Amino acid sequence: MKKYLTLSIFLLIVWNCSAQIINNKPTDISAGPISFNTDVIRKNKIKRIAYSLVDKPDGTAIIDKGDCQGYDFDEKGNVTRYFYTVLNKTVSEEIDIPAFKKHGRVIRPESSRNITKYLNDTIFVNIFYDSKNRIIAKRVKSGDYYDAYYYEYNEHDQIKKELHCKETNVSENKNEFKLGVQNILSSETFEYMPLTLTQTKKRCLNDEGREYKKAIINYDTKGNKLSENYEFIVSWMRQENNFQYDLSGKLLKRSRYSNENGEVKEYSIFEYGKNSVLLTESKFINEELIEEINYLYDETNTLLKSEVNRDHKNASIDIIKFSYTFY
Repeated sequence: MKKYLTLSIFLLIVWNCSAQIINNKPTDISAGPISFNTDVIRKNKIKRIAYSLVDKPDGTAIIDKGDCQGYDFDEKGNVTRYFYTVLNKTVSEEIDIPAFKKHGRVIRPESSRNITKYLNDTIFVNIFYDSKNRIIAKRVKSGDYYDAYYYEYNEHDQIKKELHCKETNVSENKNEFKLGVQNILSSETFEYMPLTLTQTKKRCLNDEGREYKKAIINYDTKGNKLSENYEFIVSWMRQENNFQYDLSGKLLKRSRYSNENGEVKEYSIFEYGKNSVLLTESKFINEELIEEINYLYDETNTLLKSEVNRDHKNASIDIIKFSYTFY
C-alpha cells in the first residue's frame, strides 16, 4: 500500500552525492526552472515538491498573491509534470470591519476597507521520456492550445533535432491529451564535431537545413561544461556561457554574456558552508548586485529550513516555502 506523507519542510540543497537534490550544473534540456537529481528523488521516494511564495516589499506588510509552483515525479525520479501560476487579474473587494471588544466595551467600527484579490491561472507542463530516461517531449498547456517541443538524439546522447509545434487537444476528457491539429512552428537540427578530447564544435541548422549559428563548447577532464561560445552566421550577435567549479565539482560561478539587446553580462556567485551545503547565491547584472538568495538549514545542516531572496532592484524580499509528498 502506498503511503503518502506531507511535510512542511523546505528544499534540500547539498552537494555531496548522497544528498544532493538539486542539480545546478548546465543542462541542454530542463524540465523546469529547477533541475533535480533523479537519484536523490528516487531514493527518498519523493512524489511531489510544491512551493509557495510571498512578497515583502520594504516598509509594507507581506503580500500573498497566491503564487505557487510544483513538480510531480515518477518512481524513477523523473519530473513528469511541472506547474506554476501566472497572474490573470486583480480585483478590489470591500469588506466590513467586524466589531471587537476593548477594555470590556464593544467597539463597532463605522468604516470598511478595500482588499485586493489576486486571480491566477495555472500553467501545466508535461514531460515525456524514452527508455534511456532522456527527455523526448515537453507539452505546455496555455488556454485552449499547447506548445509542444520534441527532441531526438544521436548515438552520443547529444540533441540532434528540436521541433516546436502548436497543438490542439480533441479528447473529451481534457485531463487526457489526444492530438488534433498540429502546426510546426520551427525545426532545428544540430551537428557536432569533436575538435579535441575536451572541445566540440556545434552547428545549428534551421528548418531549411542552413547553418544560422555555430558554437565552440569546452569541457574539463571530468566532463564538466566550462564554456559555450555561440556566434550567429549573418549578424553580429553572440552569446557566451561560462562555468567555474572547485576541485570537488561544486559550481562556484556561472556567467552569461549576450549582445542581443545591448551588451549584457549576467553572473551568479555561489558560496558554501559545512558539508558543502549552499549558503548564498549572489546574482549580478553588469556588475550591479540584483538579488541575494540566502539558505538556512536544520540542525543537521542538511535540510534547508528557509529560502529568503533579497531583491535589490525592486526593494523587496521573497520568502519561499516548500512542501513534500512521498510515495
